[in-house]
Amino acid sequence: MAINQHQIDNLINKVDIVDVVSKYIDVQKKGRNYLSICPFHDDSDPSMHISPDKKIFKCFVCGTGGNVITFVQEFNNVTFFKALSIISKDYNLKIDGLNEGREAPKHTTAESRVLEINKAAADFFNGLIISNHAKLARAYLNERFIKKGEISKFNIGYAASEVELYEYLIKKGFEKKDIVNSGLIYSKGISNKCFFENRIVFPILDDEGNTIGFSGRAFKEGDEPKYKNSMENIVFKKSQLAYNFSNAKKEIRVKNEILILEGFMDVISLERVGIFNSVAIMGTSFTDFHVKLFSKVTKNFKLFLDGDKAGVKASLKTAMFLMDRKINVTVISNKTGKDPDELVIAGETNLINQMIKESLHPIDFAFEYYQGQYNIKDSNQLSDFVNNMVEIISHETNLIVRESSISKLSNLTGINEETILNYFTKLKNNPVISEPTPIIEREISNVYDEQGFVNNEMIEDHWMAGPDEEQGGFFMESLNDFDQVVKENHQAVSPSNNNKSISKNNLDILFARAKAKKNFSEAGIILDLLKSNENLELIEKNSVRFENTNLKLIAKFIIEKYKSNNYNGDDFQQIANELSNFNKKLEEVIYYMKNILFLEETGIKTKKAIEDAFDKIEVYKIAMEVIEYKEKIDSTNDYELQKTYLERIEWLLEKIKQIESKWRE
Repeated sequence: MAINQHQIDNLINKVDIVDVVSKYIDVQKKGRNYLSICPFHDDSDPSMHISPDKKIFKCFVCGTGGNVITFVQEFNNVTFFKALSIISKDYNLKIDGLNEGREAPKHTTAESRVLEINKAAADFFNGLIISNHAKLARAYLNERFIKKGEISKFNIGYAASEVELYEYLIKKGFEKKDIVNSGLIYSKGISNKCFFENRIVFPILDDEGNTIGFSGRAFKEGDEPKYKNSMENIVFKKSQLAYNFSNAKKEIRVKNEILILEGFMDVISLERVGIFNSVAIMGTSFTDFHVKLFSKVTKNFKLFLDGDKAGVKASLKTAMFLMDRKINVTVISNKTGKDPDELVIAGETNLINQMIKESLHPIDFAFEYYQGQYNIKDSNQLSDFVNNMVEIISHETNLIVRESSISKLSNLTGINEETILNYFTKLKNNPVISEPTPIIEREISNVYDEQGFVNNEMIEDHWMAGPDEEQGGFFMESLNDFDQVVKENHQAVSPSNNNKSISKNNLDILFARAKAKKNFSEAGIILDLLKSNENLELIEKNSVRFENTNLKLIAKFIIEKYKSNNYNGDDFQQIANELSNFNKKLEEVIYYMKNILFLEETGIKTKKAIEDAFDKIEVYKIAMEVIEYKEKIDSTNDYELQKTYLERIEWLLEKIKQIESKWRE
């Protein structure tokens, strides 16, 4: 059954967009509208406007805009239908057909049963924490300054030996085989004992808030081991632990950075002092699973592991792993020898905030740390120092940073740069740090990725645009940014410059704008075709210019309907229904397109406007080429090659100007 567009329109009209946005970020009233820091780019001054009357939002810096569905979709990095599902559930609005096979179930039946058992067990443990059985456990938590509010938020519990978890779960209607699969019990004689007996229990959740397992903390003298985690099972994978991520996602997105900690006690303590964007990997190695999960909300990772030698070693290993994957990673220099939990208990909140603010690039951190570990006047220690420094420098993908670091190492040690480079080259021939992608991760099917609308696709909406922007002024503004990038490149691409890195800010912003305009144009073309066949011949002729493959298929589908006299135009619901039967993925894409142009006054009506829309798609493709050539400039230290790439960028920018000049005719 296809979704009815009228129900979507009804949801947009009924739901207060300010109320929804306020659940994710702080907003402030200004006149009839509201302002907020934009969560979709690195923003310091409020640049996102929210209009409760028009039921829309727009950032005037990065171009992201749309209605309430767009905001939830972009903020959570989910599909259009998933965003629709989130809002309809939160506001108890019915959307017929929404959950009918449009997204494959994330969990198998067996996995779902274990998750249900885990949730029931978590509530069972949490209920026992306030019982007489847990007096000593509560006393221990009090000693660790963990109060009622934190016990409630993190659902902390206690596994009392006097009360049988197994019997409780059986009475709740769960079957023994499923309870066994959960790993929560083990057999001892004729009894079924709880795996976490006499321990304080901390539930571990996945990114959607499902309880996937537990960690039991011993608190009595002589009890070992100190921590006891769930055994690996069909839902609990030690390589995929990210404690508190489901709670922290909102703050991570708003701050545009994630603090990566060692243990859950560190997370709980940092929350106590107002730091809400932290996640604990619980002593496991950082994997590609974590990179993929965290990158959905930020590309800025800060490592705040323990300050002892083992913690520093883990920080550097993780940093190199992330550098290989081009993640913007910094390391928090913790010289206290204490972990974050201990620092909070010691009342060092100001120091913690200062350390977070002053986090270092991994190479700078390594320079600082290893200089304190080695006496470089001693030949043997000098060799170890250089070995360690060259290893971490070898993982830096930005050649400007890499070369400046080699120069710094040469100046510090007195070793010739050529000697360091020779050693560096030998080391680079070895494989980089890598983690195998877990099989389960490779099998996850993400329709959103296939649609091509991932990673904050920017939706340009003309609801606040002035007349100049309608006539192409938007791209003139973008070209000013392009020109600024070219100037920066000219400054950076010079034989004498070893330290200046090329700024990405202007390029990132203009690319976001170009992407927004491209999305708006593609949506306008499709909806023009839906309305009538007046421009059919022109659209068919240019259909190969669509950047998105799915839109090419949709355009072809509609054109064939016209040609076979099975569609008379101006009936969005007919095409949506037929696409629902033909291809669920394409159905979602067309609803997504409709949502971009949800205000009726926007759209494309003339042949000239259609031609301009296809040209704007071309501008986006050219912008992608500019990005590629800029990355090539960053990845080589060959001055002549850099000049060649820069000339190519300038030629591409000239192409954009030529295209834009047609819009003013």
